[in-house]
Amino acid sequence: MESCHVDEVRLKANFALNPKNKVTLGQFMTPSVIADYMASLFVPVNKEVRLMDCGAGSGSLTISAVKALKRVAIIELWELDPIMRIYLEQNIRALEEPYLIHSEDYIHDSVNRIICKTGSQFTHAIINPPYRKIKSSSDYRKTLRSIGIETVNLYSAFLAITIKMIEKDGQIIAIIPRSFCNGPYYKSFREQMLLECS
Repeated sequence: MESCHVDEVRLKANFALNPKNKVTLGQFMTPSVIADYMASLFVPVNKEVRLMDCGAGSGSLTISAVKALKRVAIIELWELDPIMRIYLEQNIRALEEPYLIHSEDYIHDSVNRIICKTGSQFTHAIINPPYRKIKSSSDYRKTLRSIGIETVNLYSAFLAITIKMIEKDGQIIAIIPRSFCNGPYYKSFREQMLLECS
């Protein structure tokens, strides 16, 4: 699939979205040039790939990852926005690889999978998670605490869960702000990264 086509679909999807939902869901879509660069950071592996993308948008990250990784056994994607899922389905179907699109909320669905020990462990993840603060009294905070994650923003919550969904020696490529690098709010998240990642 050509990058220009992927970007056309991304722009069309962006135009179709409700601006209020974009703010509520923290949606920032990734241009294909950035997606291609991110996918190029994967270290080649000699095994079947189980790829995940949470908050998948129109699928530009997944498309780039599949082109870079080649031997993809399954792709699992999470996208909450029903308008975005239409574009995502079109793009991912065109890859002609086995896939599963989850319409559930990634945080609640994945935490449930982790607690119940169900669902896949993935070899690779490529994500551009939503960016939005999480209130301390929200359902998200309670759900995250049930698996020992304490954080204040959706992007770090998505990445913390993704770390738990990746098998040993798996790879995660994520586009996130650097705000987690300092300050007390992200201390728990930093500790998780230092403990569970290399």
